[in-house]
Amino acid sequence: MAVSRLQRIRSSDPALLGVLAAALLSFAFWALVLQLGFHEMPDVYKVEAYRPYFALPNWWLQPFIFLALAPAVWLTWRPFLRAWAHLAETGVLTVPDGRSTAGAVLAVQQQAGRWRHWVLALSLTAAVVINYLDIAPRAGIYGNDMGCAEKLEQACADPYAFVKWLFDTEVPNVDSLCEGKLVSPEADLALAGGAACRPAPREQLVFVSIAWAQQFLVTFFAALLVLQVLCHTLIFAVFERLAFARDSGVRLALNCSSPVSEFGLEYWNHALNNFYWATCPALLGVFLSRAAGAPGDYKPGQQLLGIAVPALLLAPMIATVIVRQARLPAAWTSLQPKGPVDRDDFRRQQLWPMDRNWAAKLGIVLAFALAALALGYEFSRLVSF
Repeated sequence: MAVSRLQRIRSSDPALLGVLAAALLSFAFWALVLQLGFHEMPDVYKVEAYRPYFALPNWWLQPFIFLALAPAVWLTWRPFLRAWAHLAETGVLTVPDGRSTAGAVLAVQQQAGRWRHWVLALSLTAAVVINYLDIAPRAGIYGNDMGCAEKLEQACADPYAFVKWLFDTEVPNVDSLCEGKLVSPEADLALAGGAACRPAPREQLVFVSIAWAQQFLVTFFAALLVLQVLCHTLIFAVFERLAFARDSGVRLALNCSSPVSEFGLEYWNHALNNFYWATCPALLGVFLSRAAGAPGDYKPGQQLLGIAVPALLLAPMIATVIVRQARLPAAWTSLQPKGPVDRDDFRRQQLWPMDRNWAAKLGIVLAFALAALALGYEFSRLVSF
């Protein structure tokens, strides 16, 4: 029993194990927050608008975001690998006489495995770029590059756990660091050369670094799950141009007489629908990231996610339809009188990954509705400027 469990763990998807490990570490971060006191209000200066860590839902809910990403990461890889095997069963993946269908399926899966290395690299690149755009404008507050008055002005504009040390710094003869949301002139003068002008202490840097590392991992896994679907879609689009397909004569062709009326792509459609069910929480995360502040206070990363996440989640559906549409002309040649397929059989086929059973495709509908809501909100803000 123990050996079989160990084998299952070893055969698990490394990406899935990675996101689950990130969830565990994120839960452990709560203990560090409690230990370092970032769940409390500042000891020295009481700012009414200050928000401790557990008043920031877009940050303290990170462990649950990882848990929501875990099934999505798995569903965008393993089920699609199995869908390639089912394409052989439904007559979409065809091999020349005398050749092994199992060998062709294995070759496709191996090709996907090689391309996954590029997917991982692109996901890492996307995470680096997005987090740099979000973090770079704010990172100066933790070092010596930013003036003391500028640090306090930034902290007073957004007083929260990430700048807690500035509100825990003693400043002589100053009763309040912030007047409303602006630093007072008296504080500016008193802080010239004061303790608050020094870089952030080690505890603050540890807290911020781990929090931003979690954000980086969330971005990485979110990019990964979308790019994994696009990887399989791209293989479908350029299948006959791949070296193993050219050498072995393996082809993809829509099954115009499929009894399920989905061109023989029903298993692929099922995997795609499960992908959208799993990524609905990711779209909810876009709204969750705004729960901690007013629209005028949104960080660059929040604004970018409001457009990038819905757009990227729409991309697999759009790409899937395009590559299927491109294969339709080849399918017409199989229709009577030139081919064996009856025209009525062809008319019953559904090219879209949504069949007449809308309940089975509800995940796609929900994801598109949330994506439209998120994109509509962002575009309305852009137009209002």
